[in-house]
Amino acid sequence: MANVGTHYVARDFFDTENSPGLTIGATSTALTASLYAPGTTAAPATLASFALLTVETDQIRWFADGTTPTATFGHLANSGDVIELQGTNVIVNFRAIRVTTNATLQVSYAR
Repeated sequence: MANVGTHYVARDFFDTENSPGLTIGATSTALTASLYAPGTTAAPATLASFALLTVETDQIRWFADGTTPTATFGHLANSGDVIELQGTNVIVNFRAIRVTTNATLQVSYAR
C-alpha cells in the first residue's frame, strides 16, 4: 500500500479523553460515553457525530459495528495510525483491544 502522507483534521472539538488518553488493554474497550454523549439525557444536539482517534504505543484491533475484537480478529491499527469515526452509531459501537501490550488512544469528539 502506498504511503498517502500525514492527514490532519481541524474541527470544533468539544471534548477529549483525559490525559494520557484511553488505555486499550486485554479486554474489549469502548469509548467513554460521558464524553461523546455528555449529560444525563442524550439529546441529539449534544451527541458527538465525529471522533478522531490516534493510536499510540502499540497495535490495536477494532470494530465499529459492535462486534467484539480479539487480539487476532478485527481491523488492525498500528501505532501512529489515525481512525476517523463518522456518525453517532459508529462512535457508540466502537470497540478496541490490544494486540500484544497495552496501547493508548488519543480521542477527540466533535458534533
